[in-house]
Amino acid sequence: MEKRHLLASKRVEGRGRRLVERGNEICGRVRRLIDVIERVELLLEECGALLNVSQPPVSGKIGLRWWKLRGGQEEREPVVVVWKKGRGGRFYPVVVGVSGVLRRVKRGGGFALGNDVTRDTVKVMVLALRMRGELLKGLSGMDLVGRVGMVGYEDVVDGWGVDVGYWRTVMGGRLDGRFGG
Repeated sequence: MEKRHLLASKRVEGRGRRLVERGNEICGRVRRLIDVIERVELLLEECGALLNVSQPPVSGKIGLRWWKLRGGQEEREPVVVVWKKGRGGRFYPVVVGVSGVLRRVKRGGGFALGNDVTRDTVKVMVLALRMRGELLKGLSGMDLVGRVGMVGYEDVVDGWGVDVGYWRTVMGGRLDGRFGG
């Protein structure tokens, strides 16, 4: 009975190595996630270029632009726009929601020639935008867990180490002699 207690009270050898392997596995997943996000963003760029050439340059043309949406934001976000003609004859983009953009694809007039390409491209673009959002949420969740999970723990563990070291000193030789550890 006492021997079983001694075995269970010790840390298993190689634990640090296994934790490092687990960390490498998680890093690999993050790298793959970032790679998929990059591929989705390249696909979105291609969709924007296709939309630019599959529709005539008139009011109602659907496009994809990369804008800084928030004040201090460094990265640009993809947004779906519909081009409108202004008073001076110049076109300006208006941001539209992703959910109803497929209904905005024009069919008549100059739009008829590239309608099939435009419709298919918009479908892929909408799915890619939604997928990108989900992937970025997953990446943000990993980042949040990594940052929040570490806050204050290092200091607490250091403090506990000091306490345990003090208690071991106070107990002196009794701890080692009594339990054989």
